[in-house]
Amino acid sequence: MNVAIIDPSGFTLPYDHCLASALAKQSCGVMLATIRAPSELWADQPTYELCEHFYRFGGRFPRNKVRTFVKGCEHPLDLERLIHRLQRLQPDIIHFQWIPLPIVDFFFLQRLRKIAPLVLTVHDTEPFHGAPSSRLQLIGIKAAYKCFDHYIVHTYQSKDVLLRKFALTEDRVSIIPHGVFSYYKELIRGKEGSYRLQNHLGLPGKKNVLFFGVLKPYKGIDILLEAFARLPEPIIRDTVLRIVGYPMMQTEPLKIRAQSLGIADRINWDLRFVEEIEVASYFAQADVVVLPYRRIDQSGVIMVALAFEKPIIASRVGGFAETITDGEHGLLVEPGDVGSLAQSLSYILSEDELRARMGVNIKELTSGALSWEAIASKTLGVYGKLKR
Repeated sequence: MNVAIIDPSGFTLPYDHCLASALAKQSCGVMLATIRAPSELWADQPTYELCEHFYRFGGRFPRNKVRTFVKGCEHPLDLERLIHRLQRLQPDIIHFQWIPLPIVDFFFLQRLRKIAPLVLTVHDTEPFHGAPSSRLQLIGIKAAYKCFDHYIVHTYQSKDVLLRKFALTEDRVSIIPHGVFSYYKELIRGKEGSYRLQNHLGLPGKKNVLFFGVLKPYKGIDILLEAFARLPEPIIRDTVLRIVGYPMMQTEPLKIRAQSLGIADRINWDLRFVEEIEVASYFAQADVVVLPYRRIDQSGVIMVALAFEKPIIASRVGGFAETITDGEHGLLVEPGDVGSLAQSLSYILSEDELRARMGVNIKELTSGALSWEAIASKTLGVYGKLKR
């Protein structure tokens, strides 16, 4: 079976890469059409065709409004070129991960559907996590979604939301879990990886609490600061809170709040896009990963944490509650509950044996249904039902 995976803006490149690799291992011919990809992700020769098709000009700009505008101008031209490319390739399935400009995508999706059945993975039932680069991205979403023959979601909650929003029949939506990003562990092996790892070592003898990912209000960083400040003094004194990721919100109020809470000297802020190899280093050094989100469908961050067998403290929302078992792989807390989050942090940081036991449980979890081999098999099952 020949498959074209499409992710124009590279919103979920690690996911795309892992899915494409897993499908290729099961004898599929796979082309991934996306934006220019970070070199670390494909350090080894990919087993699929990587086509850096989109935004060859706009992708060179810094992340600002000019970049967004130029990419928007390029988008229809790139889609037209994509149609010609796929007409030559004649794939059995065209699998979109995201549709970044629905009002434009709608017209091209109808033409693409004549080439092969269209599948869409709905990574987030709240488009663009409720924070698009432009309001234009929210126009025409329902019409564009209607162009697809089948939909893949990662959680039962996402399926319920999708069925309700778009009045779909159940047979058109499949639940396939998000896979564990185990390839990150390979990035810190060898001389270069060891060097980067050393650069990310925490303070000697200190435990590391990690919050990682693009900073947005719904991710509850303010809640995490309040909870961290409530930890007993001996635990705070021996712990570093690392907040790592590119900010898409104002961070100065968070820093001011940390100062007023008296914990500013215990926080390490690394507010930027982090290279893949550095991502691996941060997770390798973490003692616990915290995800105090107010809402979510599913998160790639939790899949990196699981790859490194790190205990997780997460809000009981969306895919978090469907992925980890409370007390076995980490601890679940109610969203927005500062007291419960502080209590869970205190408990997990003070119990070395508990963290070790959770690490063993996570290893068992990641070798089964969350493996990319299992995910590729389920995905091929969807493709098989649609193939013309």
